[in-house]
Amino acid sequence: TVDVEGEEDTPLFKRRAPRPFRPSNSRSDALLSGLGFNVHVQSLALNMLQEDGSRVQQVAVTQSVTHGAPADHAGGFGGRANEDGSPSAGDSSKDGAPRGGLRRLESGRLEMARELDESVTGLISAVGDHFKSRAQASANRQQAGVRPNRHVPPNLPAIIHYRTKSVECAQRLHSLTWDVAVRRANCFSQALGIAVTSYLASLSDGGPAWRGYAGIWARHGYLITFEGLLSSVGKELGMIEDASVSISMLRMLSIVLMPDDPNSKSNAKRQRIPVPHSPYLRWVYLTHLTTPHNELHWKTHYRLEIGLDPSYYQSRVPDPLKNGTAVRFFPILFQMGVDIRQWGVNAGRSVAMIPMKDKRGNADLIGDAADIPLDTSAREVNPTTSSGNGGSLLDDEEDDDEEGEDSIPDNEILMALNVEGYRKLNAYAHSTYPTVVGATAASASPPVFDWSEQPSQMQVPQQQPIHPSLVPLSEAIRTSAGKMEHAVLDRAATACQRFGGGSTVFCKSGKDRTAMQVTFKQSQFVQRFIDKKKACMSLEDVPISYEEVFEKSTLMRKHGNRIPICEKNAGEPKFAFNPLQRKFMPEMLRPEASLCTWSKPET
Repeated sequence: TVDVEGEEDTPLFKRRAPRPFRPSNSRSDALLSGLGFNVHVQSLALNMLQEDGSRVQQVAVTQSVTHGAPADHAGGFGGRANEDGSPSAGDSSKDGAPRGGLRRLESGRLEMARELDESVTGLISAVGDHFKSRAQASANRQQAGVRPNRHVPPNLPAIIHYRTKSVECAQRLHSLTWDVAVRRANCFSQALGIAVTSYLASLSDGGPAWRGYAGIWARHGYLITFEGLLSSVGKELGMIEDASVSISMLRMLSIVLMPDDPNSKSNAKRQRIPVPHSPYLRWVYLTHLTTPHNELHWKTHYRLEIGLDPSYYQSRVPDPLKNGTAVRFFPILFQMGVDIRQWGVNAGRSVAMIPMKDKRGNADLIGDAADIPLDTSAREVNPTTSSGNGGSLLDDEEDDDEEGEDSIPDNEILMALNVEGYRKLNAYAHSTYPTVVGATAASASPPVFDWSEQPSQMQVPQQQPIHPSLVPLSEAIRTSAGKMEHAVLDRAATACQRFGGGSTVFCKSGKDRTAMQVTFKQSQFVQRFIDKKKACMSLEDVPISYEEVFEKSTLMRKHGNRIPICEKNAGEPKFAFNPLQRKFMPEMLRPEASLCTWSKPET
């Protein structure tokens, strides 16, 4: 249990109790590993004042859920290196955390299972060879009336080798399997809470549920895109690997909205978990079931029932989502690093490992001091300069878990994840907005999420043409190899809004890079609404001036709610970017220097 006594006067960002809000600096708290942290619903409503000033009419709403990376931060990503110092992928020894995230660990687990199978096969073969070599002697003993000896001697080198290897492989496999299971549970629990938050937020006034998309959700699933801003190196690479797996697991979930019935005598009532302090939510109830997928495998499905206040249910839930309608999630991840570490990965080197100064000539290896913004000094450019707590210019937003010397970048994972995300979004687009003549969203088949959902007669996943609305996204992904191509996230977010889906934005802590992205998205929304001239034109098709978008982004960052969120999490009303970090960020995500601090917040 966690002692919550005497915390009334403790700043929120220093509390460790399991309360409705979990601050980002509680990432390492193992007791809270299953809870999403720094989760907020970022809403922007545009209201129009009537000419006579009598009333205000809401004309447009946009929402995004912002949060920290759904990863097992408390479990760590470092692992243990081999004797020669090289990283040991898939290591789950008890004296070191598993190396990497779920995507890498599960791949390592498959390799370990194959190694165990080979060892057991070798052991069986060695025992068979032993008995073959003794076949003649055993036949002679049997003819002589002597009982044959079937004992396997323990000192045969081949048998000793394979038996020892089999035992070691089995122990390592079981240990890693347990670590992966715990990690999957923690990460999936975080992703589940975030996705449900997005779904419920989409039911609010002006949300997509009331713009005609509820029926599409009921048939084709609730589209939710996760926009990640993590770098593919070091611990953030492990977070990407955790997030990608946990987000894909959301496909196993169906969500059902139900009116609360206090007089119900259902057996499930005893297992419902009450939701305190909410005026509309009464309880949640999660069940799971397994169905046969093929002769060897079963598929797990989860059903989440949410009990709502009866009057709220009748008046605020759209009809297509009533009467026990189960809505499946259709989760998609798009990921693009936007900081100096990602720049280093794209340049073919890990920024965490390279020196910033050439010791022989004191030359700057990343850029001349003249390239740094004019309001910085030479002292600020020096990465070894301390901010009073040991932080350096490469420290990243309350980075209390610095990268080690074995930080290995992955230059391919971002492209692989974005291509995978595009394929899923393309399948969803063809189902909800079919391009075939005569087809409608009501007649089109539900979208195929991955190969496991392909019809049994199809051995190869069916390839679909690029949906017309996704051509800009496909071009951005195609040209993003080795670059910080922010257009991937931008166009994915636009497509999600076009299809009536939910959107979430995250980085490691969900406050600094996340704030830059969500304010940029909101500014685009406002500018498109202002520039829209034709009523028949879709908001996503309105051309906009990015200079005006940048100006509005600055205003939202300065006067909006993101600065208070930073203070709530880290105790300092500033974005945790230093001059060097700002220099390498994309222009649309670069905040004003006056809004940043390059001193490392106390966490």
